[in-house]
Amino acid sequence: MNGTHSGNETPARQENITGDSLELISIVIPVLNEEKVIGRCLECLKNMTFSRERIEVLVIDNGSTDNTTTIARTFGVHFPVTILEKKGVHISALRNLGAAHARGGIFVFLDADCLVPKSWLSIATKVFETTCAGVIGGYYQIPEGSSWVARTWYPDDEVKKSGAVAYVPSGDLMITRETFFRVGGFDETLETNEDYEFCQRVLAAGFPVLAFPELNVIHLGVPQTMGHFYRRNRWHGKHVTRVFFRNIGSLHNARAVFFAFYVLLCLTGITVGLGLCAIGRFEILAIALAGLLVGPLLIALRAAIARRELTHVFPLTSLYLLFGISRAACLLDFRNWSD
Repeated sequence: MNGTHSGNETPARQENITGDSLELISIVIPVLNEEKVIGRCLECLKNMTFSRERIEVLVIDNGSTDNTTTIARTFGVHFPVTILEKKGVHISALRNLGAAHARGGIFVFLDADCLVPKSWLSIATKVFETTCAGVIGGYYQIPEGSSWVARTWYPDDEVKKSGAVAYVPSGDLMITRETFFRVGGFDETLETNEDYEFCQRVLAAGFPVLAFPELNVIHLGVPQTMGHFYRRNRWHGKHVTRVFFRNIGSLHNARAVFFAFYVLLCLTGITVGLGLCAIGRFEILAIALAGLLVGPLLIALRAAIARRELTHVFPLTSLYLLFGISRAACLLDFRNWSD
């Protein structure tokens, strides 16, 4: 799919926009059992150096069973808060539902576990006023006191990205109402990688995607342990392959998919090699083990040199190895390959 949208009718419900609504910013926050973080997220919105009269917040619930929506409602004394519910759908459908009910001329998609800077919307509105950007946003910063896992995987140079990029994460993504409906909204058939796929359609429609470090948010949900890191990437890689196979010629997600196939080949070699050890043949096992370690090591070495942090080589190697194994596991579920 390139430049079109399927499996989703909600974004077609575009309304005529008045001059007043162009001044209004609609912040869409999808939630599912976020009682531990939603209050901190909304508190940051309350503390922004931006007129509260110019924002509305739409909290789109996927069927929470905790106090998420109760906490969200308490912020209604500070700015309009609308609670909508749609159970059992992907997060992309929640965002589309929020967009369908939003009244603003600019849509802001924010995750419940993200903390925004005070000047977040002040800067964003100036960008839209002075550029022809299709999508703008920032990358995730890690919380203070993060573990070596988060510090290694999310380096400072990553969050300093500025200018034209392939995508910005949908937990910190902003777009005008007109452009959102023109490209068809988020693809509701995708559980993950929907932000990358969405931004690729925006680019295909002729609109730039721009990152601004000033728009970065603190992401409370970044993995802090190797176990969480594996589970996160095992989930996130679920539909990366699907986006790749939809349009192979575009090579979307190519590096991640090729690396996953490489690791899967090495793991297959190790399995076969272990069987051959019974008859005294150890070559396949040795080659496969070497390949499994050398691939991540070379990628880690390149990244460490780019960062000028050679002490990161071995921590990065362990994370790239775990990343590759998690993405290789995604390949084994062929339901993730196509719609």
